[in-house]
Amino acid sequence: MFFMSEEIIENNEQTVDQEPQTAETQSLVPGFKSICFRIGIMMIVVFAARIAVNIISALIVPYLSETELTPTVAYLVDAAVSLVFLYIIPITAAIFLLKRPMKGRVGQIYAKPRYFGRAMAMFPAGYGIAITCNLLTQLLGLLFKDTALGDSFTGIQQTLAAPDIGSAVVLFIQLTIFAPLFEEFWCRGLIIESLRPYGNGFAIFVSALLFGIIHANFAQFFYAAALGIFLGYIYVSTQSLVTTTIMHAMFNSISGMLILISSVPSVNEYLLASVSGEAAEVTPAVVLYMVWMGLIVLLLAVGVIMAIYKFTKIKKYRVPKVQNEVSTGRRWGIFLSRVSVIIMLILAIDTFATQEIPKFFIKLVTGNWN
Repeated sequence: MFFMSEEIIENNEQTVDQEPQTAETQSLVPGFKSICFRIGIMMIVVFAARIAVNIISALIVPYLSETELTPTVAYLVDAAVSLVFLYIIPITAAIFLLKRPMKGRVGQIYAKPRYFGRAMAMFPAGYGIAITCNLLTQLLGLLFKDTALGDSFTGIQQTLAAPDIGSAVVLFIQLTIFAPLFEEFWCRGLIIESLRPYGNGFAIFVSALLFGIIHANFAQFFYAAALGIFLGYIYVSTQSLVTTTIMHAMFNSISGMLILISSVPSVNEYLLASVSGEAAEVTPAVVLYMVWMGLIVLLLAVGVIMAIYKFTKIKKYRVPKVQNEVSTGRRWGIFLSRVSVIIMLILAIDTFATQEIPKFFIKLVTGNWN
């Protein structure tokens, strides 16, 4: 991997010599199969929880629309439901399912980070890679305009568009506090630590894949997966979730701040006028929006240049090895052949594309088959 310096890799690397398959090394396989199966079950719980959220929304939205709730209060209700079903329930299931491989490690994952300063210096490169993936995905989304897959792009834009300043503050807190804390403990902590005995690189890439999938929409999948690879490597290199949690909060705060500024009425009016080609008043909030956008573009440019430079040095950087008794291809074959993982992938494909499964359960519960 290319994000950290050679010194970090050398000091953090754990390798073993190649050896033939023996009864002792073969004994790793059953445990690995069990962990893969458990991770698949965890992800099925994730999709079940999301279906539950969709059902709850379908049931309570008609009643909420008849009340006189302010947009901020309505947003708080939605945030509370999301916190319970999209974080607390799945993470509780993950803790239960992965408690054996995680035994005695929970305290270690929040240890004082190694090479903290050098890791934080790599933030622009990670940001550049992730946002580049996001931009490419948005361009790809144009090919699927007016399709079910294309609707996921519109849906995420609506989700991240706060109706007023109060709602934007709630969303900002979600993005910069709750999401980094929960998602880092879940994906970089529980999942990576459970899989690290079977290879750091494998653990990082599986965690990144699942991190992309739990966002449950095509528009964010590649961005989240790229960010997951970056944060996974930072976690393994620094041996602490402290670093990745701070970085994750920094990533989210950049877009969160943009959402917060955009929720100011004068900024919203300016943006709408710009789209229609009309003149609009340039208020201090509009100036702040322009400055913030300029800083984002600058950070993106610096990050892309830094990432390209690191790619040219990629042969000098390697993911620290833990063991290599089971080949990479076999590990992926075992992981992807678990029944629970196959079901997870089917649910993910449906969620990203047609969402027929959630629609079926909503119709089943509400009795509305139209």
